[in-house]
Amino acid sequence: MNVAQPLETCASRAWDDAWPEVSVIVATHNRAPYLPGLYDALAAQTARLEVVIADDGSDDDTWPVLRSLVAAADLPLLALRLPHCGGPSVPRNTAVAQARAERLAVTDDDCLPQPTWAAAVTARIGTDVAVVQGRTCPVDEEHGPWDRSIAIAGPSGLFETCNLGFERERFVALGGFPTLTVLRHSSRGFGEDVLFGAKAARHGGFAFAADAVVRHRWLPATYADHLRGVRRLRGFPWLAREVPEVRERLVCGAFVSRRSAAFDLAVAAVVAACAARRPTLTAGCLPWLFFGYRSARWRTGRMLPVRIAQELAADATAAASLVRGSVEHHRMVI
Repeated sequence: MNVAQPLETCASRAWDDAWPEVSVIVATHNRAPYLPGLYDALAAQTARLEVVIADDGSDDDTWPVLRSLVAAADLPLLALRLPHCGGPSVPRNTAVAQARAERLAVTDDDCLPQPTWAAAVTARIGTDVAVVQGRTCPVDEEHGPWDRSIAIAGPSGLFETCNLGFERERFVALGGFPTLTVLRHSSRGFGEDVLFGAKAARHGGFAFAADAVVRHRWLPATYADHLRGVRRLRGFPWLAREVPEVRERLVCGAFVSRRSAAFDLAVAAVVAACAARRPTLTAGCLPWLFFGYRSARWRTGRMLPVRIAQELAADATAAASLVRGSVEHHRMVI
């Protein structure tokens, strides 16, 4: 299991004598303003828990904020300051190496777990369930048109680590979260949660816990940020090649989603209409127009036609990224 040597550690007064039922694992990077809210949500948990937060070499006020939280904490809290690792895998693995409970629950620094979350997401871990995914809902608050959050209402197959539970012994035996460089110019990880989650579920079973609820904050973002996120789809063909469970969830075995299939149909329809000089063939664009209009309708700011054009440009960027990734990784996903 790939771990880092902490540059500094800081433990609350309650840490040494704790006998936790659940260890909560958090990796953080440059999210100082979110940490007090996360701590308050974890302090309100009904389970007897400890919390291990690994700071991935932040250059904002993250470490001073963590030290302040530890100094005032009533619950067992351990903060680890690490050199920058360039992704969440090593910080999470390092936090797990310091954890003492047999059941682990993972969430992110931009999340607000509900009070029964830690107990619910780990309740079914045992002989027939190795990994549990909980339900994630965006925080109900005002947000910008391109701000991002996460919504997970059922099993996604992607094992998002904003809300995941598993057994410590099995996690270590499987090597923890892998460290990857599929997206070489990205400072974030890619696919490490899917690789671990799918492997754990394959070896020991999976369950979805609808009562294990995490509220996910809206993260400020611009349209340019949205396009940068879309370009990360370049790695998805690799993920589909490596993880059979991902391939099984592709639409018709080749498309990331119904929306991407609709976009590809629209492109084919326009090309065919131009080649055959038959404008009626552009009717193949209608499925994408449905998706584009539905998505653009709730984004505020610019006029609706401009928002639809932005959706079109984003889907074109996604398609180009998928084609590039398909060529690079020899697995067609569009």
